[in-house]
Amino acid sequence: MIVCSKDHCKQSSQQLAERARKILQAEIDFIPNPSFQDSDADEVILGQPLPESNTEITAAAFTKPGSRALSTQIARLCRSEVLSAADEQDLFRRMNYLKFKANMHRCKLDPEEVEPCELERIETLLQQAEQVRDQIFRSNMRLVVSIVKKCVTPGVSFDELLSDGCLTLMHAIEKFDYARGFRFSTYAYHSISNYAYRKIANRRKERNKFKQLGEERTLEELQEQKNPMMVRAVWDELSELLKQTIDTLDQREQFIVRSRFALGKHRKIQTFQKLADELGISKERVRQLEQRAVAKLRALAEGSRLDAIRELVGG
Repeated sequence: MIVCSKDHCKQSSQQLAERARKILQAEIDFIPNPSFQDSDADEVILGQPLPESNTEITAAAFTKPGSRALSTQIARLCRSEVLSAADEQDLFRRMNYLKFKANMHRCKLDPEEVEPCELERIETLLQQAEQVRDQIFRSNMRLVVSIVKKCVTPGVSFDELLSDGCLTLMHAIEKFDYARGFRFSTYAYHSISNYAYRKIANRRKERNKFKQLGEERTLEELQEQKNPMMVRAVWDELSELLKQTIDTLDQREQFIVRSRFALGKHRKIQTFQKLADELGISKERVRQLEQRAVAKLRALAEGSRLDAIRELVGG
């Protein structure tokens, strides 16, 4: 019994130390305010009851890509009451003050000598701050949906914009300074709409870029189709004739000629870009090497029975 008791105590100590390290490593992001230092801050800030909320949907459900909440809970969430200016200010002040208190207690933590009650106090404060944040989030989801509906395009879906809008809303909640006197909806509107417009613009640029690259590649391949379709007998004859002269080329030139004119084992014409990637040189350098190799073959073919090669390489 004594051994079991000691093992249990040791395990509990390790668990407490792990919880403490997790809290110390976590980022507690809050907007400070001089009123948090007041002696009656707890009574003034935390003494007021929270505004009523008609739904328990959490913000996390809407910030996870692929969440079913994106399609099944939107209508319900949009029924959340819009916060009054006073309620909005109270919620932001409460959320930031709870984080402030949690951070103050965290500064005193020692992972080697930690008290369970101190960990529970910090965890409770952070949990309460998260609950307040979720209430602010729910009350502003109607704004997100209204912005997203206006920004949907064929290239960017409603669900994608909604997910990004929720993440932007969450970030805006964390960064909003209620003490400046502005309404959060104004701040959030600009953040969400600007992000949505940037995403649409970037997606359009990507689509145009891929379209342009595709058109260039198609044009290049069409321009590079120098080798007409041949019957097998003619193909084999040209391959044999080429063997008699290609040894005059260096190894790299031989590779380029065979690849560009689909001779030997190469049954498909290779583009300049593909050869450039394989050889580790520029596309223009491949073109120059091809021209030099062709010039050599053409010179050898002049006045000989290898006139077919001259026709093959465009002489």
